[in-house]
Amino acid sequence: MDASRFSYLLEQYKSGRLSASEEEELFHFAGEGAEQEWQALLDPWMSEDAGQAEKLDQERVARELEWVLSADRQPSGIIRTLVPVAPRPRFIRRWGWAAAMLAGLLAAGAYYFVHHSEIPARSTIAKVSDVQPGGNRAILTLADGSHITLDSTGNQVIRQGTAAVHQHNGSLQYEVNGPETATGYNQLSTPRQAQFRLVLADGTKVWLNAASSIRYPTAFTGKERSVEVTGEVYFEVAANVDQPFVVKVNHTAIQVLGTAFNINAYPEENYLSTTLVSGSIRVKTEKGSVLLQPGKAAAVMPDGSTTVSAANLKAVMAWKNGFFWFENADIKTVMRQLARWYNIEVEFRGAMPRTTFSGEIERSLTLSQVLQGLGSNELHYTFEHENKLVIQP
Repeated sequence: MDASRFSYLLEQYKSGRLSASEEEELFHFAGEGAEQEWQALLDPWMSEDAGQAEKLDQERVARELEWVLSADRQPSGIIRTLVPVAPRPRFIRRWGWAAAMLAGLLAAGAYYFVHHSEIPARSTIAKVSDVQPGGNRAILTLADGSHITLDSTGNQVIRQGTAAVHQHNGSLQYEVNGPETATGYNQLSTPRQAQFRLVLADGTKVWLNAASSIRYPTAFTGKERSVEVTGEVYFEVAANVDQPFVVKVNHTAIQVLGTAFNINAYPEENYLSTTLVSGSIRVKTEKGSVLLQPGKAAAVMPDGSTTVSAANLKAVMAWKNGFFWFENADIKTVMRQLARWYNIEVEFRGAMPRTTFSGEIERSLTLSQVLQGLGSNELHYTFEHENKLVIQP
């Protein structure tokens, strides 16, 4: 392939105008493993685009190129990329140094889906009914037991004693305007296919993932600020050394002063995971306690035992930032996340696929778009009824 043709194809790719035949031409050349030829053709293109690359985030480009230089080479012949649907999601396999370099250069808005697997010899992708992604929805249960349905469009003020509860679009914020004499407890719950944001009376910010809940007082008046959660919840706790913040989940208590951390306590995940982003927290169980440092995660097993390990903060924060993130995740782990976000039932029939996934996918995509991306990686599935996804060998 000559330099002018290569430059033309790269420009078409970058602008999203690459046709199917042109895409095959570009990536067929890459799959031949012609590393020196790729480098020679990319050098002038990189120079011409240097100004734009700087705007797109030089650090990210550098990280991608560093990964390219150290990545294990994958065999050629498994090249597929870019699902042609609108809005056009980008799923790029880790199939070689050239595709990753291209992903780095096109970093603006181009998210890659990395895939490791033993590739089956055939691919069967079933046509599925579309399911919209989750949105901002929740149910607020007041102290008197009454329920208020919240969504992304509502704007209202709910009065509870001296507390005013402001709903604005996809968030809820408590404001105390005077001394609270009779503190009541509220509960905010998200169903599957939903998320919501909450600001407590002390200014602590809370994000609820799908199928999660938090029970909390309308005002914090005691010696500590105590809340109870289920599911997955992210906290940015307002600092108050005189009134420690305590999160209770199952038989575990997490004590903090002012910090940011994530809790994943879905029953189907088999254990509770707490990850510290900043600050300091102590995880206490019936068998003892551990003090976490930023970047560490504590896994609390059903018997109360706790192990501490390094955490991938990008993976932990992905759901809050609008992504699914998988790191060598098996198909069951992937499908548990999809089931909660799209409110679907997943059934496995036959031998379990040995495929594992690493990378990120936007949570704003519809289910069919996500499945097309996974399907392009040789995942076999059918869609039955309105919400039942069947995974097959």
